[in-house]
Amino acid sequence: MAKRNKGSSDLLYIKVKDNQIEQALKIFKQRVKENGLLLEIKEKSFYTKPSERRRTMKSIAKLRSKKDLDNIYKKFH
Repeated sequence: MAKRNKGSSDLLYIKVKDNQIEQALKIFKQRVKENGLLLEIKEKSFYTKPSERRRTMKSIAKLRSKKDLDNIYKKFH
């Protein structure tokens, strides 16, 4: 989930210069990805119980720690 500044607007503005729609669309897609808007929409599209959310976050943390341990092991062997 992306953090937002209190003063910033949720709207994305892209100026189209010299009818370069392809370039403006590319910039728009990059900004949407950076802001995490698609992830937020996906998360809010259906209700997940708090226990299920905790379980998911716990499994993600386990995978992350396993990956970190594998990287450490590879450095020394």
